[in-house]
Amino acid sequence: MKTSRRQHTLEVLVENEPGVLARVAGLFSRRAFNIETLNVGPTEDSTISKMVIGVGVEGHSLEQVIAQLDKLINVISIKEIVSGKIEEVNDTQPDYQN
Repeated sequence: MKTSRRQHTLEVLVENEPGVLARVAGLFSRRAFNIETLNVGPTEDSTISKMVIGVGVEGHSLEQVIAQLDKLINVISIKEIVSGKIEEVNDTQPDYQN
């Protein structure tokens, strides 16, 4: 029997550097989570890109994904988009980049 998973959308700001997309995708792959949608594009700041990631996970798994994303050195911020509103996700580590 297949359990239904709720679609979650994460907005992730990352450094615009080669290999960042591969590291983010690898994180999901290693944990056997499927990225259902993915949009990546530049921001007004040419050193930062925005990733919008749609993933079907439940509760604790979503927290794990966010915590692991936050540990990646190239990730600047993570927000969850809930019903059209963007909610800030608490960082699990200090932001040494600012």
